[in-house]
Amino acid sequence: MKQVQTSRMAAHVREITKNMARHLIQLVSETSENLRMMEATDHFDLVQELGEGTYGKVLMGKHKQSGQVVAIKMLAKEKTPEDNFLLEYGISLTLSCHPNIILTHEIAFQTSRDYVFIQEVAPAGNLQSIVKTKVGLPEDMVKRCVPQIANALDFMHNRGMIHRDLKLNNVLLMDQECHRIKLADFGLTRLQGTYTSSLSRIKPYVAPELCRLRKGEELLLHPSLDVWAFGVLVYVALTGFFPWRGAERGDPRYKEFAWWQVKKDPSAAPEKWKEISVEARGMFWGLLAINAAERCSVMDVLKYMHVPWKAEVPS
Repeated sequence: MKQVQTSRMAAHVREITKNMARHLIQLVSETSENLRMMEATDHFDLVQELGEGTYGKVLMGKHKQSGQVVAIKMLAKEKTPEDNFLLEYGISLTLSCHPNIILTHEIAFQTSRDYVFIQEVAPAGNLQSIVKTKVGLPEDMVKRCVPQIANALDFMHNRGMIHRDLKLNNVLLMDQECHRIKLADFGLTRLQGTYTSSLSRIKPYVAPELCRLRKGEELLLHPSLDVWAFGVLVYVALTGFFPWRGAERGDPRYKEFAWWQVKKDPSAAPEKWKEISVEARGMFWGLLAINAAERCSVMDVLKYMHVPWKAEVPS
C-alpha cells in the first residue's frame, strides 16, 4: 500500500514539474522577445545601494512618474548568462503571488552592462542584519519568522521548485520585529528532479549528501535539501552561531551531531546543542536528519510551536 502511495506521489510531482517547466519556458520566451535596451536612470531616480553580491547588486530607486520606491536588481552580463537571468526573473515572477515571497513586478530590461528586473523594497533589511553573534534572536521573534519561511518554502516545493540558497540574508524583513518577512533571491532555484553537481566550496547550510559529492558526480534536486538549510537557519537564528562549518566527516562538530542523532538520546546533547531545549531537539533531528529520506517536511516545525525552543538554563 505504501509503495502504491509513493508511486502516485512521485507521478504527481513529475506532473507538477512538467507543468511548471512549460510555464517557465513560455514566460522566459516571452520576456526574451520583449527585453528592451534602456538605462535604469531613464525611468528611476537611484537613491542608494541596498546590497552587492558576486553576480550583481540591488539598488533602491524611485519611479520618476509614480514616485513608487522599488528595489532594482541588476545582474552583471559578464557574470550572468541571459538564460540564467530570464529563468531567475521568471521564477521570481511566478512565486511572487505568495505573501511571504518578495513581490516581483512585471518589468525586466537590459542595459549595456546589466540585466535588470524590479522588486518591492524590504525596508527593514534582512534576517542576517538583526541576528546577534553568539546570542541570536529572542525566541518569540524566531517563532514569528519560522512559520512564514516554512509557508514560503512549502509553496515552492508544492510547485516543484527547490530554492537551493536558503540563508539568513535571503530572508527579507518588512519590519524590524519580523511580523512580516519574505523569502527572496531565486538565482539558484531549479525544478525538482533536475541535477546539481558537486560544490567548489562547502558552506554551513549545505546538506551532507551534497557535501559528499565528488568532482563530476551529480545529485537529483529534492525538497530535503531546503529542509536541511532551513534547520541550520533556525539554529543560527536561535543561537547566533553555526552548528558546524560544513556537514562533512572532517568537521568535528558535525561528527558529534551525527553521532548524537544515532544514539537518539535528546538529553545527551553535544556542547553546541545545549542551548536548545530538550523538547525542541526532536524538531532539529527531523529537519537535520543525516539520511535525506528521513528528513521531515518544512511544515512539520509547526508541531513544535507550543514548546520552548531555547533551554532556560543551558545544561
